[in-house]
Amino acid sequence: MNRNAWRLFWKRFITMVAVAALMMTCVFNFVMAPLILCLMDGGCAEVSVTSLRGMYARMIAGACFASAFALLCKFSTTAPIYEQTMEAHDVYSPTTVAERRDRALFCGVYVALCMSATLPVNALRLLLLYRNRSEPIVLLFFVFMYLENVAMCLGEACFVTWCHTLSNKFLEINRDLQRLGEETATANETTTGKSITTALIATTVATAAGRRVTYGRDFYGGSGEQSIANAVEVLRIRHQLIRDALSVLVDLFGLPLGLSLLTLGVMTLFDIYYQVSDIMGADSRLMIFIYMWLLQYTIRFTAVVVTAHNTTKQLQIFLNQLSNCSIEITAYDFVTLNTHLITSDINPENNV
Repeated sequence: MNRNAWRLFWKRFITMVAVAALMMTCVFNFVMAPLILCLMDGGCAEVSVTSLRGMYARMIAGACFASAFALLCKFSTTAPIYEQTMEAHDVYSPTTVAERRDRALFCGVYVALCMSATLPVNALRLLLLYRNRSEPIVLLFFVFMYLENVAMCLGEACFVTWCHTLSNKFLEINRDLQRLGEETATANETTTGKSITTALIATTVATAAGRRVTYGRDFYGGSGEQSIANAVEVLRIRHQLIRDALSVLVDLFGLPLGLSLLTLGVMTLFDIYYQVSDIMGADSRLMIFIYMWLLQYTIRFTAVVVTAHNTTKQLQIFLNQLSNCSIEITAYDFVTLNTHLITSDINPENNV
């Protein structure tokens, strides 16, 4: 194998080992939750309270295990489809350096924001546990639980970043469609400068697989300047490809996102309950814990929902522009040229 093949092999191998290790921590926490919480209580006299606290840890472990397993099963087959679909879109509208920079910046800012609300407070909690001379197995249990929470957060970040990318693609298509509508509505057809109909020139794109895809001639015959019909066809193809990519994204992250949102809601309720009831001991009495945990849950929940909403909104805008666009051809705005005109001439009574 060549260097790239070896690099890909080791990348996949390390990823699989990391996911397998994460799933093992989930199994450990799910099984050991009752024992760990009994050790923290000094006994299991209050069975009802202990069972509730065990359900909190088991909820995180179970959701993380199911999410990691679902991604492990689907990612190797679904992610290449997403990448190939985006490559096909780049044939008609190549991704610019600015767009790549925007995607990297968005991902970096979002991950940094989530980690700044997650890692410091979790580290403080572990420090307090250590100072209170907690059992090593208790410390290991909480380390695993926080790692599982961070892993789910990173999965959400991957979805949010990809969804944000598709939202920008939809936005770009909608802007091109709006420009096309403005140009066709202009009475003076003499264009000065670069228009949407002339911007779709022939291109040759080298894909990741080494293939070269050439788009050169007008869909409806002829070469040179692209017709309005051709521009519409390109927009339709681009929109179809982005919709396909969105479908792949939903299929890949559907279960993990559902579990993440469910877990965020459950953790919010439990953290508020623990803080109000004061049943988690001295290690959780600091108000900074509840504030930072709620801030973390709010950031993650809002990011997933808002990003998905914006993508769906851009999809709907495209459909609204098409439905509101006049597609009639008239003779000097006097008579509409369609088959109804023929039937009207044959049956004059219909005009009465």
